[in-house]
Amino acid sequence: MLLTPGMAAFDMDGTLLTHDSKLTEGTKEALRQLQQQGCKLVLSTGRMYGSAQIPIDSFPFDGYVCSNGGTVFEGDGTLVRQWLLPTEMVIGAIHALRQETIYYELHDTNSNRWMIKEDRECLEATMSEDASVEGFSILSFPYYRLARVEPLAEVLEKVESGEVEIVKFFVWHQDPDRLEWVKEQLKPWSEQVTITSSGKQNVEVIPQGVSKWEGLQYFCEKWGISPEKVMAFGDAENDREALTGAGYSVAMENASDEIKQVAKYIAPHHNEEGVARFIRERVLGEKGE
Repeated sequence: MLLTPGMAAFDMDGTLLTHDSKLTEGTKEALRQLQQQGCKLVLSTGRMYGSAQIPIDSFPFDGYVCSNGGTVFEGDGTLVRQWLLPTEMVIGAIHALRQETIYYELHDTNSNRWMIKEDRECLEATMSEDASVEGFSILSFPYYRLARVEPLAEVLEKVESGEVEIVKFFVWHQDPDRLEWVKEQLKPWSEQVTITSSGKQNVEVIPQGVSKWEGLQYFCEKWGISPEKVMAFGDAENDREALTGAGYSVAMENASDEIKQVAKYIAPHHNEEGVARFIRERVLGEKGE
């Protein structure tokens, strides 16, 4: 029996995109066919809106749930919902995290990645001393070069004044013990934030109660689509709520065992156009190769 979603929501990294952050032509075509059947298409990602636009090459999605649900955008890019981290929490967390040399960013509602100048310089000095230090590879990450880097005092002033509104902290490290240290530092704000992850090497901090699924509810209400008719694709911990809430929950073959257990269906690996193959076979009714 073919599946009949009214809305399909797609995580990006590790799901819709290949390992090199590409949206393949084969995947685009499957999405077009799904859209032509009347199914609404929504990106559901940990990325900010601006960085979500880069790999999709102007593909016309019907809506966007970004920053793990912290912001929701219409198909034309209009911001319609946002949930902010409390100002005092942001300031406290900055002071806590900068006790150690660790990679972290602050993401705002305008798709900016903020980094503290003093901390970035310290991080780069550590890496230049020993190129084999764990975490070195992130210095070549494209968004690292695009970050807005300002002195601590200026960033704090912008946050305190409300000029910059923070929706997410992103922390990266290859050592799981270091990420556990990060979680320990964040415990004072445990009632104000949700700690999740989009991969084994990061921690993502968002407002309490915020999730991709919460963001998707906006579109369910707008288009009159029941949760049973939502198809959600994902591969990581930050997809858990969406996979739990959606009637058609699809985990990728490359997902963790914990996430696969939440899903009703398993799609092929993201590097093998897994989303497209699942859509063609289980929704469009095409025979597999």
